[in-house]
Amino acid sequence: MNLDTTYDIIVLGDYFYDLIFSGLQAFPVLGQEKISRDLVTTGGAAYITVRSLYRLGARVGWRGHFGSDEYSREIYQLAAGEGIDMRLARVSDLPYRRVTAALPFQGERAFITYADPIPTDRHPFWLEALTTCEYRHVHLTGALALELLAPLATAARAVGATISMDCQDVALLYTDCQWQKIIRMVDVFMPNAREARLIAKTDDLDAAMRLLLDWGRTIVIKDGASGALVGEGTGAYTRVPAIHAGLCVDTTGAGDCFNAGFLYNYVCEAAPLETCASYGNICGGLSVTREGGATHAPDLATLRAWLTEG
Repeated sequence: MNLDTTYDIIVLGDYFYDLIFSGLQAFPVLGQEKISRDLVTTGGAAYITVRSLYRLGARVGWRGHFGSDEYSREIYQLAAGEGIDMRLARVSDLPYRRVTAALPFQGERAFITYADPIPTDRHPFWLEALTTCEYRHVHLTGALALELLAPLATAARAVGATISMDCQDVALLYTDCQWQKIIRMVDVFMPNAREARLIAKTDDLDAAMRLLLDWGRTIVIKDGASGALVGEGTGAYTRVPAIHAGLCVDTTGAGDCFNAGFLYNYVCEAAPLETCASYGNICGGLSVTREGGATHAPDLATLRAWLTEG
């Protein structure tokens, strides 16, 4: 590949095309039509984290897959038009449709999603970037089974890079898998509160945090309006409060935006965990005031102003 850029962060993950119906006065029920006040189309999933990192000034590379369909084309062009480095991405001659209709309502949201099958060579495609590029950190946008994660983590560590992993609502959450070994494989594990409870098999979030800390190096649990729990393998952890940036319009992608703020501070500024979580909370808190996870992603000056004034 021989790219002439050393990346701060390489993001491994694919796009979604988000179709967001906002301003619903009542939630849809069978047999009735509801009218939304607005409609927004934008990028979702990995796009949110990539775009948010780029806005903060990180040298970010996106190792994502796009197809020949109009949804792939629109999000690829959206990212490239914003100046995001797309040299690590690939575009195939086949459709790769990944579409989510989101219905925000009273601070929560519901989704309907369609996704074409994942390319069979996705993980070798990811691994190639980690063995041919220069980078400081790798971020996985969703949890992987141990046999898929291990080669990626090994490649990152071979060049002295760190690795983080979000969870997302993956099938692994509903199976008996090797969570202890999976979490130990990464430097930072970043589930949300629901995912942490499912993994730990408890309704007590503090108990879930303590268990995950027994298993992992650094644990970050995103807890929405309640902020984030952060801790290292010593067993000690703290809750970092969220910000209130205004009316909550759409929580779609807030966790992905949080990841960007946290990782920018963690990788590019080598800051303490609590400061990293504050960066994440500001990014996530600002994101919910507009439709779409990355539409209100802050630049670094805006983020630091919130940190100082907060």
